[in-house]
Amino acid sequence: MSTGLSEALHILVQWQCTPNQALAILKLDPDQPFPAVLSDEQCERVTFVLNIHSDLSTIFDDPEDVYGYMSSLHDDPYFEGKSPLELISTGDLTVFERVCWHIDAMRVL
Repeated sequence: MSTGLSEALHILVQWQCTPNQALAILKLDPDQPFPAVLSDEQCERVTFVLNIHSDLSTIFDDPEDVYGYMSSLHDDPYFEGKSPLELISTGDLTVFERVCWHIDAMRVL
């Protein structure tokens, strides 16, 4: 298993992600959840997880906020009362990318 995938899975656990959510978020095959080689899309998804975690670590000082943000419901119009984790768990790469951009933009506010 690649180091990036291992780190992303560790972060997803910290975000209180279920196994099924992790499979959807990273587009992993339930029959082979730890592939020897990741597809380009899987690599992109791993990168999104790592970048979101890095951004949250920059935005928040408290580890509870860093790890709790993704599973918390947000009134922000972008999230429409849902958690970012709920949105990215749909498996839609465009939604995942937008969540990543939104959180990245929070660093400059």
